[in-house]
Amino acid sequence: MNEVKSELFDGKCLIPTKLSKDWQEILAASAVFHDMMRGEISLICPVPNNKGTLIVQDHKPYLANEKTLAVIEKFFAAHRLMDYQLMKRVCLSLQSLPSKKVPMVNAHFALFPLTKPENSIWLNPLAIDQVVEKDRVCMARLNNGLTVEVPLLKKSFIATASKAVYSLATYRRDYSAILLSNGQPLDYVSLPTTPFGFQLSKHKILQEWLLTPGEFMNRYKLEEHLHWYRNYTGDFPEIDD
Repeated sequence: MNEVKSELFDGKCLIPTKLSKDWQEILAASAVFHDMMRGEISLICPVPNNKGTLIVQDHKPYLANEKTLAVIEKFFAAHRLMDYQLMKRVCLSLQSLPSKKVPMVNAHFALFPLTKPENSIWLNPLAIDQVVEKDRVCMARLNNGLTVEVPLLKKSFIATASKAVYSLATYRRDYSAILLSNGQPLDYVSLPTTPFGFQLSKHKILQEWLLTPGEFMNRYKLEEHLHWYRNYTGDFPEIDD
């Protein structure tokens, strides 16, 4: 995702705990979000004072009444994409994937939470232009010009984003028609030519594969089967590891 500045977003800064003038201008320009809308999501952020959720999709703002995770789950379900609860189970069972701050991925983009997922800020790691930290306050600027204060220090933020990119690469490799098994995770993800993209490109987790081809997909399919079986019978089948 390359830099595309937006007149609405450029130069504005959102602080999650303060309903500022910048917040009010963006909310005033926001349309209602619908689950079936197509497009790449850059940001999902709770609006201060429990006023809903802001979604930035294809550089346009939208509003939803639900909390952030509920917005994501409904969007992914509407487009027949991954289930978050199953994704969490997969990540817990495969040590190479993040067991905390579990991302959501599809063929086009990833979203990762910064705190507890139910009502966290969620960001697309490929939509971030730059991250700066001053006096232990960290700000993430998106490629549309919007800046968001994030509740992580810069080092932790980069590590969390890198794990989301690795998860995206893993998904793309396992569901790709072309297998580049001798390559690197970044063979499956094109990082933006931004300061943050450069920082991601140097992160250790993105330098080599930690999972074998098909391991993620097979585990997700297993979790789907277990979920269906439990709903049908009320119990789990015995699985040989």
